[in-house]
Amino acid sequence: MENKQLNTSILHCTIIKNIIDKGYAPELPELTELFDASEDEILRALQRLQDEHGVVLHPNSAKIWVVHPFSLAPTNFLLSDGEMEWWCNCAWCSLGAAALLARDVTITTTIGANDRQIKMHITSGQVVETGLYVHFPIPMHQAWDNVIYTCST
Repeated sequence: MENKQLNTSILHCTIIKNIIDKGYAPELPELTELFDASEDEILRALQRLQDEHGVVLHPNSAKIWVVHPFSLAPTNFLLSDGEMEWWCNCAWCSLGAAALLARDVTITTTIGANDRQIKMHITSGQVVETGLYVHFPIPMHQAWDNVIYTCST
């Protein structure tokens, strides 16, 4: 029988909170302890959460790769509040993470395939710099056809 506390909303919130507070996602043993659930229950919940586009698991694994807006692998979007850093998947996710964190942050990235770094400052929920644009080459209705590719373009 499924643990009644273990639903995808609570699981997603728990993972996000862990990433914000500690900089990483909880792994399977920690999740089983947090939810007082079996590994199978956690695995099924993670799979449901992936089906709902709440996480992306590593192929052939239960290890969390992405929990939007955060990436658990290095990307071209680094978010920092001066004390902690988080990887984000793309410009869209970086701005979403900044809103989720609700604090002043700096996003370090590059413009397209250019190797020149830029910093975008978010202060009091507003982008400080002007003249920056985000291009989405993949139509959003196709984003989850291959979300890792979508976020990397």
